Amino acid sequence: MSDLDHLLASPQTPADFPLPQPVRHALFSLQDAGFKACLVGGCIRDLLLNGQPLDWDIATDATPDEMKAVFGQERLHGSCESLGSMILSEDDTEMEITTFRREGDYADARHPSHVTFTKNLEEDLKRRDFTVNALAWSPGAPVTDLFGGLQDLKNGLIRTVGDPAVRFEEDALRLLRALRFSSRLGFDIEKATADALHAKKAGIALLSRERAFHEITGILLGKDLLKVGLDFADLLFEALPELEPMKGCPQECIYHSWDVWEHSLRTAALCPPEPLLRWAGLLHDIGKPACRTRDENGTDHFYGHPVKGAALADKLCLSLGMNAEWRKEIHMLVLRHDETFSPEDMLVLLSQIGPESARGLIRLHMADQGAHAPFIARQADRGMELLGEIDRLESSGACWRLDQLAVNGRDMQAIGLSGPAVGETLNHLLQAVIRFHVPNDHDLLLQAAKAHFESTVTAFISKPAKETGRKESSPRD
Repeated sequence: MSDLDHLLASPQTPADFPLPQPVRHALFSLQDAGFKACLVGGCIRDLLLNGQPLDWDIATDATPDEMKAVFGQERLHGSCESLGSMILSEDDTEMEITTFRREGDYADARHPSHVTFTKNLEEDLKRRDFTVNALAWSPGAPVTDLFGGLQDLKNGLIRTVGDPAVRFEEDALRLLRALRFSSRLGFDIEKATADALHAKKAGIALLSRERAFHEITGILLGKDLLKVGLDFADLLFEALPELEPMKGCPQECIYHSWDVWEHSLRTAALCPPEPLLRWAGLLHDIGKPACRTRDENGTDHFYGHPVKGAALADKLCLSLGMNAEWRKEIHMLVLRHDETFSPEDMLVLLSQIGPESARGLIRLHMADQGAHAPFIARQADRGMELLGEIDRLESSGACWRLDQLAVNGRDMQAIGLSGPAVGETLNHLLQAVIRFHVPNDHDLLLQAAKAHFESTVTAFISKPAKETGRKESSPRD
């Protein structure tokens, strides 16, 4: 019998879960001081699902001032003290400790106008968003489940606490949080909750783009990204209207089986669960709707879509508040996702973008192929050979950067070069190693440098005067 089955069969039986010592100590410290204290929300949900909690949240009837008396003011910090929340850090474990509270109206559809501290755990749990997040527990006690969260965990359902329309009107962020939990946990969204999501989707426009970016990143990283993206595309388009032209944009050709939106979702889902790659997978074909043409045979073409897509993706990423490093990487991945490579191309690719970016590009290419028609998808694993070649080049000490060359600027100066000629010659030698497989050998590269320098000087001297900028003497002079 699973832990969930046992708890459902014997709801009053004390439960026990493995806790980090700092968390257990924090709970007992509050209880020993005479306060109620329990773990709440996502950490209980994740423990029940045999997962590792991402966050540790403790609810208590102690006020922030009383928390300081228990733990010492210097050990607590946080910017939401007025809302009853403090952060306790101990032995690299961070816990958010929040006073039981009731919330006032949500005038801005995002934040309560005021909060009132309470001694009642039930009042605190009533304000929470979803039943699977409205569970509470402290060591040696049964799990507190007032809204059927345990059964919803067992059934794999996301359901709001109370009326879903009211919950989503209170806080529009819950619209995207529902999708994030569904995608991450692989849970279905209960019908009334799903209906309310579609009905109240306009509230998403009230969220900042940065908040939307955080939630959609969570959706992209989930195991059920594809299902959520297909079933709730309308909500995602409320957050990112730039993506809406992808839905229903056909790809009538032998290489594709889905429209641009489903193909992009499938590509993202096939990428490794890394935020940047998942975003690149979602955006890699964003340029296709603007580039689509259909020939006389009824076949769709998308000439120039990587260039168009890179520009659109960069604009979108900027609006979401992504940092410059992410924007640059996604721009490169979208721009180059349609290129084809062989193992022999890997050294050149490493010289252009480096090993980590090269791996990302190959993995995006593999995911993109995997989301094509079956006869293309079957070829996706060929990318493993390219990844293996990158590994081999790295481990073999191959040269693709100037600092890996067997010669350097001092060597160039020793043979008489100076100024711009030093850098120009080193770059010439690097390209000789990368593209023409000249051995990266000190003596051999010095010889090549001398020959290159001499040929450059000879070519310069032999140029006509109008090319060199020198004026020929005339007989009259």
